[in-house]
Amino acid sequence: MALFDPQPLKQFRLMAMPELKRRRKEKKLTLDALAQIVGVSLSQIQRFETGEREPKRTELEALARALDCSIPELLGEEAAGAKTPPRRGDLLPVPLVGRTAAGIFREVVEFDDAEPDYVFEPEDEDFPKARRFALTVEGDSMDAAVPPMPDGARVVCLDFDQTGQPFVEGMIVVVQRVREGGHLREWSVKQIELHDDEVWFCPRSTNSKHKPIKIVNDPSNEQWGSIEVIGLVRDVSMRVRVPRMRLSR
Repeated sequence: MALFDPQPLKQFRLMAMPELKRRRKEKKLTLDALAQIVGVSLSQIQRFETGEREPKRTELEALARALDCSIPELLGEEAAGAKTPPRRGDLLPVPLVGRTAAGIFREVVEFDDAEPDYVFEPEDEDFPKARRFALTVEGDSMDAAVPPMPDGARVVCLDFDQTGQPFVEGMIVVVQRVREGGHLREWSVKQIELHDDEVWFCPRSTNSKHKPIKIVNDPSNEQWGSIEVIGLVRDVSMRVRVPRMRLSR
C-alpha cells in the first residue's frame, strides 16, 4: 500500500466519505462488523462516513486494509481532489453538514450534495485548531435560549473532543443518540446543567412540552452508551426573510 499522503485528508475535513459507506456495503459489512475489524466504536465508523469526525492516519490505514483498497480510493477522487472555498476576507468557510432538532431528538438528516454548502465565519480565537461544522436547526425547543435558536437558524459548532473541554454548566452542545443497534442516529441541541449526581441536557423553549434528558454523572453508566456529545455550539445565525412585494393589477 502506498504511503499515506496527508494532503487529501486535510482537504477532506468534515466532508462525508461516501466511498467508505459504498465499499462497506459492497463487502456486506455492518457498521458494527467494520468497527470490530478496525478496532474503533460503531459510532466512530458512523462519524467517519458522515464527515463528523476526521479519521486518524492509523484509522485510515486500518479502514483501507479492511476494505481492500488504497487510502486515495477510500477518500474517493472527488473527496481527495475537492477544494474548500477560499476565505472571504477574515472569514473562513465552515461546511454545512446537516439538520438537527433543537431540544428534542430527531433522526439525522444529512446534506449529501456533491459540493457541500458553506457558511463563512471568523476564526474561533479560543479553539483555532478544532474542526468546525454547521447545522440547520429545526423546531422550537431552543427558541428561548440565549442567544435564541429558532427554526431555520444555523448553529456553528466545534468538534467537542477537539476542544479538550469538560462539561461546564451552561454549555450549549449537539448531542447524538444512537438507537436500534446503531442503525438510527439522532441529533439534538441542548444546554448542559450539572447536578450533584446527574448531567441534564435541557431544552430552552417557550413550549413546555420539551423536557430534559437526565443521565447519571458516571461515564461507565450504561446510559452513556447511547449518548455522545459531538459538538460545542459557538455561534448562531439567522437569515432574515425578505417579504415579496405584491404587484397590483
